[in-house]
Amino acid sequence: MSLPRLAIARPVGVAMFFIGVIVLGAISFERLPTDLLPDVSYPRLMVFTAYPDVAPTEVERLVTAPVEAQVAAVAGVERIESVSREGASYVTLRFAWGTDMDFAALAVREKLDNLRDLLPELADRPVVLRTDPTADPVMALSVTGPVDLWGLKEQAETVFKRRLEQIDGVAQAAVVGGLDREIQVDVDPRRLENLGLTVADVARALDAANVSAPGGSVLRGRYRYSLRTLGEFQAVGEIERVVVGAARGASAFDPGSPAGGEAGDEAGSGGGSLIRVGDVATVRDGFRERESGARATGREAVGLLLFKESGANTVQVAERVEEALVTLREEYPDLEFSVPMSQAGFISDAISNVAQALLLGGVLAFLVLFLFLRDARYPVAVALAIPISVIGTFALMDAAGVSLNIMSLGGLALGVGMLVDNSIVVLENVFRHRQGTAASGPGEQAEGGAAAAVVPAGREAEDASPSAAAASEVETAARGAEEVTGAITASTLTTIAVFGPVLYVRGVAGELFGDLSLAVAFSLLASLLVAITLLPAMAARWGRETARGGWLRRGLRAVGAGVGGTIGRAARPGLDAFDRALGRFAVWYHGLLEA
Repeated sequence: MSLPRLAIARPVGVAMFFIGVIVLGAISFERLPTDLLPDVSYPRLMVFTAYPDVAPTEVERLVTAPVEAQVAAVAGVERIESVSREGASYVTLRFAWGTDMDFAALAVREKLDNLRDLLPELADRPVVLRTDPTADPVMALSVTGPVDLWGLKEQAETVFKRRLEQIDGVAQAAVVGGLDREIQVDVDPRRLENLGLTVADVARALDAANVSAPGGSVLRGRYRYSLRTLGEFQAVGEIERVVVGAARGASAFDPGSPAGGEAGDEAGSGGGSLIRVGDVATVRDGFRERESGARATGREAVGLLLFKESGANTVQVAERVEEALVTLREEYPDLEFSVPMSQAGFISDAISNVAQALLLGGVLAFLVLFLFLRDARYPVAVALAIPISVIGTFALMDAAGVSLNIMSLGGLALGVGMLVDNSIVVLENVFRHRQGTAASGPGEQAEGGAAAAVVPAGREAEDASPSAAAASEVETAARGAEEVTGAITASTLTTIAVFGPVLYVRGVAGELFGDLSLAVAFSLLASLLVAITLLPAMAARWGRETARGGWLRRGLRAVGAGVGGTIGRAARPGLDAFDRALGRFAVWYHGLLEA
């Protein structure tokens, strides 16, 4: 038994199958991660090693060469490139496409652990960096207000950053722009020279005075409490009072002078006055030199870059952030929060375009079929094939690990134009057979031109044999679908064969267009399944009105017949005019061909 005949004979099974497909598709749509681009994992790692204040030649000999020798033995490495600069070494590893970069990074770190005793003592530990285009921020926020930039940035780091990072799906919130506080110690070189001190002496004194160290522990009963000595600076005045050294001789600074005025100080019992930081330097509570900034609506602002968690839905994360911004605007009415950039806008536009293509495709398919077939039930069946095929595609995308992104949605939009092709071919062939049946035996075809329901097994004896008209409708539906099953299957597989080889393309092109080809293939396979199973089962049950069936079936048939009759009567003048115009065009075209 062919698949169309099996579907016609098992209508309940077909209905349950497609209901399951719709449910699975809806669940898969909620689970699918939404992103701007597919997950492109570049097969490249970089090993960065800092070796401060060392010339490039020494960095090459002492750091870069040992690192290259170790990582060259990692499996899958195709090419190694290195750059040695003053104080830094960069070693780039290129792997083959398709390499699992998580395991590759682990293997590189294991090799670098063997270099701990071979690298110079002052060199930092090598760091493995990955190239991840999905690490770009998904949203950018700007905060402006009457508060100064330093206070605004401090508020953003202590309040807004923490509030945003608590949102489900937000991995990190980075604060950019504004002013960074910096305690500046401007040393007077002439004073240091007169006192026989250097800048290194001042730096060592500050480092030694600004420490916090363990202070042992105290045992109290069953508990042991850890102690810690807090020696960090709490105010700028404490920095000025740090002792750098002691002055000897006739020329010294008065320790009680905060301005560091020079005065004579006689040497006491073999000692001199204490020299403090305030005596040789000026300490200012200022701001770090700005290397970047943020502006919003023409004013200086503080920016917040939001990074999403891996696999999180970008659109849902953006919606949660917008809800949090509403609360922040209520709590801080003096500040202005805006969203200059959001990837969710591009993704929402892409989804909206696909939805519009679905709606427009269904409307056009309905109108074209209604003009030619003059029966509203056939176009309705084709219009149902589009959403069912798309929902089924979501289930296949979830199973294959394909996310909703610009490429996969573009493939889905491309496939929407081809979803109705198989359904139109099947229904047109069924309609052709029914026209032939009606022409050969008028008594076998009802006015509506549709098939009656197949009587399932287990009926009573009087209902087991359907009427001749109903049997004819079922046979025309099965025969019409069977005749074109091979043709539409070959056509669908031919189209899939065009997009299939894209999956084997290596490099960035394969990573980007792989989701597009899978979306097209999945949508076409779903539309083929709908065309050879659901549509024949529906067409076989659009026959003449009979009293057979329960009250629900009779009621649905009556409603369908009433709606179809109303649409047919309302559209009859337009359909007649279209038929006359099409007939005149056919006569003109035949004459043109014969000329």
